[in-house]
Amino acid sequence: MMGVPPRVRDALAMLGCCLDTVSITGVEVAARHGVYQYEREADHPFIFDVAALVDTSAAGRTDDLAGTISYADLAEDARAVGDSAPVSLLETLGERVAQRVLARGALAAEVTVHKPEAPVPGRFTDARVTVRRLADIARGGTIREMVIGMGANLGEREETLRAAISQIAALPVHINAVSSFRTTAPVLAPGQAPQPDYLNAVMRLTTELAPLNVLAALRDIEVRAGRERRMHWGARTLDLDIEWVEGVRSTHPLLTLPHPRAHTRDFVMEPWQEIDPDATAKLARARESEHTSVGGGVGLDAGGHRA
Repeated sequence: MMGVPPRVRDALAMLGCCLDTVSITGVEVAARHGVYQYEREADHPFIFDVAALVDTSAAGRTDDLAGTISYADLAEDARAVGDSAPVSLLETLGERVAQRVLARGALAAEVTVHKPEAPVPGRFTDARVTVRRLADIARGGTIREMVIGMGANLGEREETLRAAISQIAALPVHINAVSSFRTTAPVLAPGQAPQPDYLNAVMRLTTELAPLNVLAALRDIEVRAGRERRMHWGARTLDLDIEWVEGVRSTHPLLTLPHPRAHTRDFVMEPWQEIDPDATAKLARARESEHTSVGGGVGLDAGGHRA
C-alpha cells in the first residue's frame, strides 16, 4: 500500500484513519529534462502518475472538497515540477512531486514518472521511475527525541501516571528524563462545571518509532487507564500528548506538531524546562518552522489535548 510499513498501517487503523487513495494518471508535460545536453535542446514528453494516501471519510460525509486532496491539485503538482528548470534524473522529478503532495497533507505519496522517449538503444515501450514517500509523522527508522505531556485528574492520579510511565518504558523507546509531578488547575470552557486539579508531568524519550506509532501506543495506554472521550475538555483518568518531536512538524488532522498550545501552557513548559533547559528554544524553532513551511490541512488535537 504505497510503501506504508505494516506497523504504520496498524497504527493508522487503531487511530481510526481510513486508508483511501486519490490519484491521477497520465499527466503529460513537454520538457527538457535529461542527463545529456541534446535532451535539453528540444522538448520531450514526460508523463506523471500521482497518488496520495489520505483519509477521505470527512469529504465523503460532508461532500466538501476541503476534507480531501483534489486530484486537480495532484495534477498541478506534477505540471509545476515537470515545467520547472531542467534536471538530470526522473528520480529528482518524482521526489519533488512527492514532497509537494506530502505538503498537502497526504500520509504517503507515490509518483511514477514516465519518459517514453528516453535515450535508450533498441525498441522499448516505456522508461519509468516510481518513488514512494511517507509523511514525517508516518516515517520511522530515525532516532528522534520526543516530548510527552502527561496529566490525570480522576482516580489515583499519581499511581496512574507512574503506571503510564512504566508502560511507555516497555515500548521500544529510551526514556531520557521524567519531570517531577506538579498539581495544576484544569483548563475549562466558559460555563463548564468545575473539575478536580490535574497532576502533570513531562517525559523526554528517544525512539526510532514513527510518531504515529507512538501516538497509537499512547492511545492504547490511555484506554487501559480507563480514559473515555465523551466530552471536550472533560475530566480524564489519563491524558498523554505528544508535545514535540525532533525535526518534525505536522498540521495533519491526526497529529499536530509541535502541539499548537504547548508554548502557552505552564503545565507543559515548566516541567519540560525542568528536564531540558533548551525546551523553550526548541519549541520556538519548531514554531518558527511551522510559520514558514507549507503544511497540509488544519491540525486537530491528537491525544485529547486540553484546549
